[in-house]
Amino acid sequence: METNLLSSLGSTQSSTGTSPTDRGANTDKEAFLKLLVAQVSQQDPMSPQDSDQYVQQLTQFSTLEQLMSLNDGVETLALGQMSNNSQEALRFVGHDVIAQGDKLTHDQGESQEIAYEIKGDADKANIVIRDAYGEVVYEQEIDPSSGVQRYEWDGRTKDGRSASSGRYTVSVEASQGDKPVPVDTFVRGQVTGVRFDEGYPELMIGDRRVRMTEVVEVK
Repeated sequence: METNLLSSLGSTQSSTGTSPTDRGANTDKEAFLKLLVAQVSQQDPMSPQDSDQYVQQLTQFSTLEQLMSLNDGVETLALGQMSNNSQEALRFVGHDVIAQGDKLTHDQGESQEIAYEIKGDADKANIVIRDAYGEVVYEQEIDPSSGVQRYEWDGRTKDGRSASSGRYTVSVEASQGDKPVPVDTFVRGQVTGVRFDEGYPELMIGDRRVRMTEVVEVK
């Protein structure tokens, strides 16, 4: 009866509860050779297995071994990159950054720098700032030029009063005639910490999580 050595090798490792990575490449080679010798010694001498099938199985094992080595290398590279990203993230703590998003924390009496990018041609654009209850506290027509633009909110409401401290939401509404044009908004905030519970570093700006790829400027 013909036996696939790679399948037999996998069954042997599963029965011992040990993965190929845990046992190491040398152990895998020894187990494969033992199975190969056993298969040759137990074959029917009147109907021996074709030598081409042995060559095919050896080739399959060699390919599998190379893939395992490649996978180990990729895992090592990924761990190294994660370590570098973690170190880079920690350097942001205490710095002000401008990152993609629409949430900002406002301190009464302070101004807020907001950036936006109109992704297309527009002939009109408005910036709208809402409080935590969704009420519009400020609205102003702004530059509709395409590309990244900046706007500084003076911290006052639409009736001229100083906006109270708290969380606000920023949106930029742009249009070309009656057709809306997509806009990305970017807000400024201070990085107060770094979280790692999602498997990758995230910057904390107040209680908002920001990925490093969303940061466009560090102050």
